[in-house]
Amino acid sequence: MRFDSGDWDGAVAALTEAHRVAVACHVNPDGDALGSLLAASLGLAQLGKEVAASWGGSSVEVPFSFSFLPGTDLLVAPGDLPEPDVFLALDCGAAHRLGALEEVAKASPCVINVDHHPGNDNFGDLNVVVTTVSSTAEMVTRLLQDLGVTLDEDMATCLYVGIVTDTGRFQYSNSTPDTLRLAADLLSLGADAPFIAQEVYESAPFGSLKLMGRVLDRAVLHEEERFVYSWITLADLAETGVAADETDGLIDAVRSTRAADVAALFKEQDDGNWRVSMRSKGPSVGEVARARGGGGHELAAGFTADEREATAASIVAELRSR
Repeated sequence: MRFDSGDWDGAVAALTEAHRVAVACHVNPDGDALGSLLAASLGLAQLGKEVAASWGGSSVEVPFSFSFLPGTDLLVAPGDLPEPDVFLALDCGAAHRLGALEEVAKASPCVINVDHHPGNDNFGDLNVVVTTVSSTAEMVTRLLQDLGVTLDEDMATCLYVGIVTDTGRFQYSNSTPDTLRLAADLLSLGADAPFIAQEVYESAPFGSLKLMGRVLDRAVLHEEERFVYSWITLADLAETGVAADETDGLIDAVRSTRAADVAALFKEQDDGNWRVSMRSKGPSVGEVARARGGGGHELAAGFTADEREATAASIVAELRSR
């Protein structure tokens, strides 16, 4: 049993016995979700399992900054995910984070929920939820090892991406000595840290510079509450030529000021709602996100809102009352 998780051995046994496995992560996958998804899929395929991987969005188009990751040939459209013996859900803090695949999971004989987010609703038949680890990728590494998978360069690359992105390039407090030792092990297996850093963090299109200028220029600072926020509109994306999946790093620019402890970036969606990413240097933004139907970690979380300014005002009020 790993991580003192009571369902760990059951998850290993269920995956060992399964013939067909569906692997899924949350909608709008980040580096940890996608790296975990692809590494788990590659590992299970190595064991001879029939594997299909997906997430519950409108498509399974891999974000530009992660397009170099191996294992994408195992991805299928959400509607093409076959009925599995085991449904392996990765990096999902709640069942609804599976999006269109939530119903597929409910119909599966066995759902294994592997996650590290506080507040996980334990939606699986087997729940391996460990909030003290850096990333779901860290858990997937140990899961693959206990399944008898021989980790190779492709899996190491995916797992390293999951870890390096969810630790903020090892800047966040979740970067434990065990995390750094595991990252070193993955590098020894062939993960190329300089190449990964360049692809993930230094390969933005030129239009991203223009978009960043807009985001920083319109940033609003609430000094007393030490809160800063900004926003991206659909018009911004169209005028700068930047795709929505190329904007994830902009929250780091907003949060970089010493004048604020909490930052938020509002991104307008096609349906008129706003996808809100939050980061914190101390106060919990996980509470803020979960109270609004979202989720995440205490220092990095997100949710969806139907209004921008009213939501920003509510966050200011909540921070003021603490």
